[in-house]
Amino acid sequence: MSERLSMPTFGPLAGLRVVFSGIEIAGPFAGQMLAEWGAEVIWIENVAYGDTIRVQPNYPQLSRRNLHALSLNIFKDEGREAFLKLIETTDIFIEASKGPAFARRGITDELLWEHNKKLVIAHLSGFGQYGTDEFTNLAAYNTIAQAFSGYLIQNGDKEQPMPAFPYTADYFSGMTVTTATLAALHKVRETGVGESIDVAMYEVMLRMGQYFMMDYFNGGEVCPRMTKGKDPYYMGCGLYQCKDGYIVMELVGITQIQEMFKDMGISHLWGTPEVPEDTQLIHRIECPVGQLVEDKLDQFLATKTIEHVLERFAELKIASTKVLTIPELEHNPQYIARESITHWQTIDGRDCKGPNVMPKFKNNPGKIWRGMPTHGMDTSAILTNIGYSAADIQTLVAKGLAK
Repeated sequence: MSERLSMPTFGPLAGLRVVFSGIEIAGPFAGQMLAEWGAEVIWIENVAYGDTIRVQPNYPQLSRRNLHALSLNIFKDEGREAFLKLIETTDIFIEASKGPAFARRGITDELLWEHNKKLVIAHLSGFGQYGTDEFTNLAAYNTIAQAFSGYLIQNGDKEQPMPAFPYTADYFSGMTVTTATLAALHKVRETGVGESIDVAMYEVMLRMGQYFMMDYFNGGEVCPRMTKGKDPYYMGCGLYQCKDGYIVMELVGITQIQEMFKDMGISHLWGTPEVPEDTQLIHRIECPVGQLVEDKLDQFLATKTIEHVLERFAELKIASTKVLTIPELEHNPQYIARESITHWQTIDGRDCKGPNVMPKFKNNPGKIWRGMPTHGMDTSAILTNIGYSAADIQTLVAKGLAK
């Protein structure tokens, strides 16, 4: 790639140039991850209007930090020429749109590879780059992908399915793009031949919902939805209410179940045909006393404080935790010890607080070095970087092809 734009050198992806075109959450989330791991990430926005995410008051300060902002019309001749010149210096290009929208507008994989044979290209869309006319070109957001994939129908309460919130399909899809592009880049560096990746959001969510789907595909059994946040199959697993709030727990293991039976006053059930001594999980439907045990657990927890329950569960090595509220996060000792919540400066000098870079690389840590750039803030620097003169840039701006 060309000489780096002005930014610090850090992280496992230092020296990598990534360009992305996409709005809102899914595609940009991939760019955000790569930027926090040290890549130089260029965010392409429409010249006439910015990313629709900019209307949100706070989230963009997290999701667009560390980026370089390029405002360029890549579908008009001179703007496309500048875009292709940028691609010559790029390692990864990510675009999020409706189906093969880029190809329909003349920006095909083959064209991009003519300018950079080693380029990794990631296409992110709701229904993929090919398929049936009925679906391929449809718009898709988080709930669309969840509903079409079979993920949504598995979530919610037994009375009604509900989407997993907030924007689960967007984030899973963005992370899929992140991992897929890095996998492809590894192969490109071995072969010298570029790759094109087709990420369909519904297929991502199909895999995210795969656990119980396999029971249907291979036995015709459809898993019921949860009841009040509890695992649909196994008692002692899921959301439970104590005297002063909620916990989640996973009652798994022979010793754990045996000791909890003692605490709940039902030790006479242990070692019976209904609950044999080698029981590691109690099926709430198939076990004849499954519902009885569940009722006893509810009664037991309802009389205890969260602190008391978690202390006892720690003794028994039962996986559990309090359901934290958002205000509790930044004061939690684990969050503080790991600096999970952090501060950074916005472009206009304001303090901003939010989630820190993750995961934590020991030898080449990621970092936050910049707040969200303003619309077109880096256009001149980026175009200069790929060989455009000040006069060339002014011509593009005068024609409304750059900002």
